[in-house]
Amino acid sequence: MKRLIYLFLFILNSCDQKVEEISNYQEKNGRDYTKIFEFDTVKQLKFKLEPPIRYMTNSISSSIIDGEEIISYLDSDNQSILTFSSKSGELLKNIPLEIEGPNGVGNIGYISAHYYLNNDSIFLYNRQVSPLYLINSKGEIRRKYKVTDYSGASNFPVPNSSTMSPIHFWNNSLLFSCGIQNYEEDFTGYPSLLQLDLNDGEIDYLSTFPEIYSKAFWGAYFKYDPSIALNTRKKEVIISYPIDHNVHVFNLESGLVKQYYVGSEFFEEIPPYKNDPSFFLKRNPSERDENETNHAFSSSEYRGIIYDEWRELFYRVALIRPSIETVISGDRRFSFSIIIFNENYEKVGETKLPNDKYDPSSIFLTREGLAVFRKDLYSENEDMLVFDVLLPED
Repeated sequence: MKRLIYLFLFILNSCDQKVEEISNYQEKNGRDYTKIFEFDTVKQLKFKLEPPIRYMTNSISSSIIDGEEIISYLDSDNQSILTFSSKSGELLKNIPLEIEGPNGVGNIGYISAHYYLNNDSIFLYNRQVSPLYLINSKGEIRRKYKVTDYSGASNFPVPNSSTMSPIHFWNNSLLFSCGIQNYEEDFTGYPSLLQLDLNDGEIDYLSTFPEIYSKAFWGAYFKYDPSIALNTRKKEVIISYPIDHNVHVFNLESGLVKQYYVGSEFFEEIPPYKNDPSFFLKRNPSERDENETNHAFSSSEYRGIIYDEWRELFYRVALIRPSIETVISGDRRFSFSIIIFNENYEKVGETKLPNDKYDPSSIFLTREGLAVFRKDLYSENEDMLVFDVLLPED
């Protein structure tokens, strides 16, 4: 009940949120920028898998532990968290995750996420049943938090953390990007960023979906899941919405929100499925809409955003989808690019990468550059995970 009241008050007060630089949607062209950087492969990360392990994960990231960089990987198939040495590729730990019992975290599935704070404080978010667990290196539960509520009619925000939108640690709290449970006619005031206080377990909703989401229905695939990056030095959260060429910057101290156009040079229009924002509420949910599916796989979007603290640059992933005629013919293959922009939110580069070689959903930051999963090499040898490390070069 307390959470219901808080969400209601948050929506009522959302109109007081300070906003600067409100710009018309799609008013600029992503091709207009000074190209300074291009991604180049500088090395490869290779992690040897034991035979029963296969690559199926929604969550992989790097952490600096006692000066050493380790890669932590949520193994969804085997209910475990693996850690590897970034330097040698050696498997360091295999932390089991029990399904039931006193240390049971449920079946984590393929949409859960984790945050590796240190060797004895690991956060696991089971998105299927909503709890967040704090576990140790033995897989034992130290504490349990509730971050959302799937019961009842209220449309609570759903944390949608992934490799491209990881959980972030800030001031003894965790930050999650949030998607939706249900479609609404009006998303004014609907939260897109959730903060969980690790001391008292209280939840705060910090930012809201932009106005464009209340102007149309964008389709039931992919379009309502924002991604976030954290700049701890500037105390800012940068939010990337799939259908918005702008990035939205939320200041954690002042609450000020700014927008900056950082679009892709490979597409301009991101058309809604229907101009009627209440379309989904009027449709028959039991009927399959083939036109909506074709629209989803033929309209480009933005997927992930990452802040590179070592180079003070941002990387934004753009999915470049084929024409609707190509999709109708049965070909849904897409390519993707990575946009580079600096801390002044000036676009300084964009590199297009082949989708038959790389997996755009498996991208994470390392000290040496941006690691991108080589799915082509994995198809040749499933006992080895290989990531190309890309570095923005002049």
